Amino acid sequence: MKLQFHGKTYEAPHVEWDVSEGEVGGVYRGKPWKVHHLKEKHRHNHSHAKLTYRGIHYTKD
Repeated sequence: MKLQFHGKTYEAPHVEWDVSEGEVGGVYRGKPWKVHHLKEKHRHNHSHAKLTYRGIHYTKD
């Protein structure tokens, strides 16, 4: 998918998750909705980003 922000165009990464459908979690507008669970545990790599704001360098935890 092509996206654009402030005049710059970039390609969004396509992420596909393997999920399993669970039990009914409730009813919304008269229709039941089901809970979905990830089949695999996915961990987000929390690397410390080195950022600069108005010439001041800092890291985001």
